[in-house]
Amino acid sequence: MLEIWKTHNLKVIKSKGDKFTIDAEEHGEIEVLNNDLVLKFEPGQLVEVFLQLDQDKNVTAIHGIPIAQPGEFAHLRLVSNSSIGSFFDWGLDKDLFCPFREQKYDLNVNYYYIVHIYIDEETNRPVATTKYEKFLLDEEPDIEANQTVNTMILNKSQLGYNAVVNNKYQGLFFNNEVFKELKPGQKYQATVKNVREDNKLDLRMFRNDGKDIAGFEEMILKYLREHDNKMFINDESEPELIYHTFGISKKNFKKALGGLYKKGLVDLSTNAVKLLKNSK
Repeated sequence: MLEIWKTHNLKVIKSKGDKFTIDAEEHGEIEVLNNDLVLKFEPGQLVEVFLQLDQDKNVTAIHGIPIAQPGEFAHLRLVSNSSIGSFFDWGLDKDLFCPFREQKYDLNVNYYYIVHIYIDEETNRPVATTKYEKFLLDEEPDIEANQTVNTMILNKSQLGYNAVVNNKYQGLFFNNEVFKELKPGQKYQATVKNVREDNKLDLRMFRNDGKDIAGFEEMILKYLREHDNKMFINDESEPELIYHTFGISKKNFKKALGGLYKKGLVDLSTNAVKLLKNSK
């Protein structure tokens, strides 16, 4: 069954001028305006369209994909405020409504906000809410340690960066395992480090299994640049110190440090690791 308010890949039946007709299965044939001035669609071709309801509750379709679908979190720009609520740009011609009851603070035009998109039960239409926390599931996640997941940064806390995981769960990148600034709305593939008893997820940017040596090298370079181009953590340091500082094993730290040495980026001639001038 084709869900309304979702994007689907549907077959073109016929095309004429600036319009084409798609087979929307149980919803019948639907005529769609072609908003692409260059691309012309031919019968039998698959096209991504967004199914929606018009004012009379008839199923219609738009050629295009919204920035996010109902059931997802997104980082959207506010385009206007009105007497009934606010409106976000979500990539479609008609802006996404956010009623006042779903705003946890005043919203300013042209600012970006984290929202969750859901279908309002009264209107059967998608709306946005900045009170997104209520859509983060606290049930046991269907995720295991070392699994690769999709994340989006929500905000920064004292411990690190909070993120939504697979559009369902709450996760955290700890400060000592992040070596660059993360901003709300940024999306990353991450690895689950641990599933906690409260069903929240500890995350890391890498698997720490030796396949991410280039990333580990960049972490070390960044640390050196931030510490006057010198550090006293070397391949003789205790594994606990290395893990606490970089969040990686001593074995992978030594691989990364050796890689930097071979590239002529660091000096290992003393107990202090020094960043050489020819590194950027």
